[in-house]
Parts: sequence; C-alpha cells; structure tokens
Amino acid sequence: MKQFYGLVSNGQTAALVAPDASIDWLAFPDFDSDAVFCRLLDPLVGGFMTLRPESHFRTDQAYLRGSLVLETRLRTPSGDATIDDYLVIGRTELRRYVRNEVPLILECAPRFSYGQSLGALRQRDDGLLWLNPHKAEGLLLSLRGARPRRIGREQWLLPPGEHEIALLYTPDFAKEKNDFAPPEGDPALHLEDALRYWRQVPMPTTVPAMQELFERSVLTMRALTVRPTGAILAAPTTSLPEQIGGARNWDYRFVWVRDSAYAAEAFLLSGDVLAARRLMEFLLSAVQMTGKPFVSPFMRGDGSFSLGERELGWLAGHRQSLPVRVGNAASAQLQLDIEGDLLWALWRYVRDTDDWNLPRSYFWAIERMADWTAEMWRIPDASLWEFRDEPGHYTHSLVLCWVALSAAAGLAEAVGRPEKTSYWREQAAQVRQFVMGECYRPDLRSFTQGVGSPQVDAALLCLPLYGFVPATDPAWQGTLERIEHDLVQDGLVYRYRFDSMGPARHPFTLGSAWLARVYLRTGQVAKAVETLEQLEQVATPLGLWGEHVDPSLGEQRGNFPQLFPHAGFVAAASELQRSVSGLGLRPDLGAFGTQVEGTAAPDRKF
Repeated sequence: MKQFYGLVSNGQTAALVAPDASIDWLAFPDFDSDAVFCRLLDPLVGGFMTLRPESHFRTDQAYLRGSLVLETRLRTPSGDATIDDYLVIGRTELRRYVRNEVPLILECAPRFSYGQSLGALRQRDDGLLWLNPHKAEGLLLSLRGARPRRIGREQWLLPPGEHEIALLYTPDFAKEKNDFAPPEGDPALHLEDALRYWRQVPMPTTVPAMQELFERSVLTMRALTVRPTGAILAAPTTSLPEQIGGARNWDYRFVWVRDSAYAAEAFLLSGDVLAARRLMEFLLSAVQMTGKPFVSPFMRGDGSFSLGERELGWLAGHRQSLPVRVGNAASAQLQLDIEGDLLWALWRYVRDTDDWNLPRSYFWAIERMADWTAEMWRIPDASLWEFRDEPGHYTHSLVLCWVALSAAAGLAEAVGRPEKTSYWREQAAQVRQFVMGECYRPDLRSFTQGVGSPQVDAALLCLPLYGFVPATDPAWQGTLERIEHDLVQDGLVYRYRFDSMGPARHPFTLGSAWLARVYLRTGQVAKAVETLEQLEQVATPLGLWGEHVDPSLGEQRGNFPQLFPHAGFVAAASELQRSVSGLGLRPDLGAFGTQVEGTAAPDRKF
C-alpha cells in the first residue's frame, strides 16, 4: 500500500506532511483559510517546507503513540535524522523538533493566498519574516539550535545537533502583537506538552486485532474537531480528486450536518459522550427558526454559513486534476436527509445517556426540524451524493425524513408533548407508505436508489441501520444481494456505478463500514470482520483513508483524510466489540415508538 500524507492538527488548522518530511499543505489561521503551503495542489506555485539530507536517504514515518505528533526518520549511510511535527494547541504555530546526526537542508517557501503572492521577505534577529503585500498578515520562521547557516533566499543548512523550527502566523502584523514571538524554553518539553494534550483523553477499546487502527481513527476524528466549538470537518483539504485527471474536485473544509451526525454517533458508540454532546449542541444551535432549518447542508467551524464556490485558475491541480475549487456550490442544494441525520444522532444520544435535558433545552430545534420535514418531504432533492443535475426523489433522503419524524416523535413523547408525538408519527407513516410503494421494486426484489431508478446505491445499506426495515426481512435481503452483486468488488463498496458525470471509478470507503454493520445485524459476524479487514488493508501505513481508494494502485482518492471512513470504522468496530462481547446491538427506531411493519408494498399514493 503506497503511503500518502500524514496529518497534524491543533483543532484550529491542519498540515499534511509527506513521507519525505515535506510539508505540502498548511492553511493559516483556520482550517478553511487560504493555504500558505499548497504544493499539494501545484508543485511549482504552491508553498512548502522541506528538510532533507545532502545525500541520498530513505524514510519511515509513524505517529508517536496516542497522539497527533508525526515522527519522520530520514536515514542515510552517514547517520539519521528524526523530525517530530506538530501544531501548537491554542496558537497558529507549526513546530518541527529535529535531532540530526547529518547536516540537513531546510527550505521554507510560504506563499500567500494559495500561491498567488510571494510575500515580502525581511530578515529579523529572531528569524525570517514574510509579509503579505495585500493584507497585514505575516509569517515568522524561527530557528533555534546549533547555529543554522543561511545558504539561499529561503534555505538554511542545519548542522548536526538539536533544532526547533517554528513557523508562526499573525493576521495583523502591523499591531506587533506580543504573542508573535518565537518559542522559548526546552524544545523537548514543548513536545511533551503536545503529547500530553492528545493523550489526556482516555482511548476507548475494541476488538484487539483492530485496536491500533481504531485508536488512529478516533484520533483523526479529534484532529478534525474544531477545538473552540466542538464542530467537526469533513476533511482538512480542498480539490484532491476522486479520479486523477477528473473534475470531481471539491472543497471539504466545512462542517457538514450529515457527516457531523455520523461522527456524533461514532463518538457515542466509542464512549466519548462529551465529544458527541458538544457536536450535537453545535449543530442544534445552528438550526434556523424560519425557512429551512439549515440554510445550507454545511457551515464553517464557527457556525457561519459559506455560500458558493470559486476556481483558483492559477493552480495546476493535484496531479493535473482541474479545477481547483474553494468553497462548495452544494451550499445552495436542498438535501432532505440532514435533519434526520441529526435527529437520529440526538435520539441515540438520549437513549444511551438518559440526558433528557438536552432535548428539553433544544426542543424548539427538534420541533422546527420535524415540522419542516413533515411539510417538505415530498419535494425532490440532491440526495446525500449531492448530485448537481436535476433533483429527484431518492430513497435514502425519504427514509431519513422518516427517521427525522420517528425520532422526533419518540423525543416528544419522552418530554411530554403528546400532540407532537401523534402528528409526527402520522407523518412518518405517510413517508413510509410512499417509500414502500415507490422505492421498493417487487419485480427486482429490491429497494432502488430512488423513484423510477432501477439501480441500487450504497446509501441503501443505511435502511436496516436505522430500523426502517429489519435486516432479516426478505425485501431487505433481496436489496443486499443486489448491492453485493452490483457494488461490492473485492470486499470494497462502490457508492453507485454511474451518475451524470460518468462512472464512479473507485470504491467509497464509508460503504465498507456500512456493509460490515449490516452483516452484524444479520448475524454474519465473520463477514463483518472480513469486510473491516479489507477496509484496513487499503488504509495508508499511518492508518488513514480518503473518501475513495484506488485498490489497483493502493492510493487514496478524494480529500484526505476524510471523516466519513474514520467515523464509519469507529462505529462498525464499536458494534463489533459489542457483538463479540455478547452485549448485542443498541436498539434502532424500529424498537422505539414507531412500529416497523411488514414490507408488502401498499397502494401507491403520494
């Protein structure tokens, strides 16, 4: 399996470090800010920071146990160098702690505004300063150690010894802020502080064979969490292609309601109740009292909404994959499933914790989402796949409307709102009747992607996970057989086979986690384990996944690392642990307030 990048994060922004210790992606000051290193998207224009010996070298890379400190070893015939990379908690600052037996060449070449601006370079007593000529922002490079020698405009020679390299950002250099100063103290202690931060939260456990990857997935979810708000990003990058040379290149540096709800459920299943609650409170607080409950399917990490997208035409794209996009046009899409995603996570949280104060405090948001769903579920949408052609009636979207109304009804019953309970259950029954009449094909013995569609998609795997239909029901068994035949290849799951932009080229990593969870519900534990092991085999050596994977080349595809597969793996491995421990799976909506009826198709009504 080819290695891709390693991720470091401080809950405010993130950097990607290549196996040869080159930092090719870094946005300052926030995850979705302009990148100062983006060689990932253009090898000539994008900024970067490298450390390399003067002679040929080999590398290996690993995370320091239980942390987001990434250690890279550069090995030469004359000696080795060790580099520990991390982002400082609470500061917009990247640090590299270096111990080298051989001289190293350091090259630091930041470029403002995604490579658009070279920056004005100034020498300072405490380092080197780059100023953005179009803004007041600045970057300070501080070098501490055994007398580095400048050998070029942005190059230094580090003699053997111990060094601390710090890159600091300020959004307003003109004010000369006091905190815009190089670090002081022992570099080794600085590293210990970073390790202590990541290791302070107890790590949950799962089946022993999957523990290492499980821990890395939990840490990746924490890395994507916006520390001040508890929100969580879909990914820390933009425009990494789903297909090399293709146009499926999107900006994922936002907080998708759907992805966040999946993460909340995964946190909950892993035992991190605090992270689940913080995330749900963030989402519930973003509900709007007028119009659609969520103005957009996603928002920024501070809760504000981002509208539209633009193309960065001066960048060549990752491996010539164009266009490079900032922002995401899906902000204008109608996606009917997201209210159900959140209400499902909230219902699961309350069931597991008995924390009824949360739904009582946010019942206004529950009511807003459920009432809107009851009124609007009949209109077409773009689905969770965010199709950019004509909207349609998609099975997954409709089932999530049923989830929204069923979960809201159960919550309303528990907090003493019987009038809402009965109304939302009546509406849920109507949605269910429509799905069974229009989205289940008796001639195919299968649910399909949507009304009028003969094909299946991976999102249908969610139906038994929510309890819309039992996993043992004949209607679902036929659907599973079609998914296994049409979408599963070598144990990996394609999201679907084609859309208006052409065929889906590579497997969708979250799909394997969904499939494993379905197998657990059918009692096929061995097949669930086999599916998760297959997903494990296509992770990078650092235990990371993109949204898609090209198994033929062993390469990740799409934005990286992606929340979906890590949250999916945590959820599936947690359920596997419960299953093998004899605890059983937690109840779904079919066992709480909403009866799951037989699946014989009723008269078709809309």
